[in-house]
Amino acid sequence: MTDSGERSYKVGFGKPPRKTRFEPGRSGNPNGRPKGAKNFATAIDAELSATVLVTENGRRRKLTKRQIIAKRLVNRAVEGDLKSVPLLLNETRLHENLPGPGAAEEVFGGPEQQPVIDSIVQRIRAAAAATSAPAPEPEVSTDEAGEDDYAGQR
Repeated sequence: MTDSGERSYKVGFGKPPRKTRFEPGRSGNPNGRPKGAKNFATAIDAELSATVLVTENGRRRKLTKRQIIAKRLVNRAVEGDLKSVPLLLNETRLHENLPGPGAAEEVFGGPEQQPVIDSIVQRIRAAAAATSAPAPEPEVSTDEAGEDDYAGQR
C-alpha cells in the first residue's frame, strides 16, 4: 500500500507521479544538444550564403541566394507588386546608414556657415509663432430678420 502522503498528492497536469519524476541532479535530456550543432539562425545564414549558378541576360553568374532574393524582391516591387513594395521599403529602412552626430556639419559646411543656419532657424521659428497665434473669431453678420448668414447651410 501507499503511505498517507501519496494519497493526498493529486496527480494531474504539471504534477507527475512521484515514482516517475526525475531524480534531483539528473537531467531529463542527459545527452543534450551535441556540441557544434547549429541553431536555426545559423542554418538560415549558411543557406542564404550558398552560391547558385544563375543565367542572367544570357550570361551565367554565381550569385548567393541572398542576392537572388534581393533581386527578385526589387524586381517585383518595380513591376508593381503591391505586397513587395512595403516589404522592400521596410527592409531598406532597417539597413540604411543613419547619419552620425557629425553628419550635419558635413552637409551644411561646418562652423563658418553657422550664422546663416541660425538666421534661417530664427525665421522659421518666427513664422511658426505668427501662424500659431490664435486667429480672431470670424464675425457672423445678421440680416434685418436677425438670422445669420449661414442659416441656409445648416
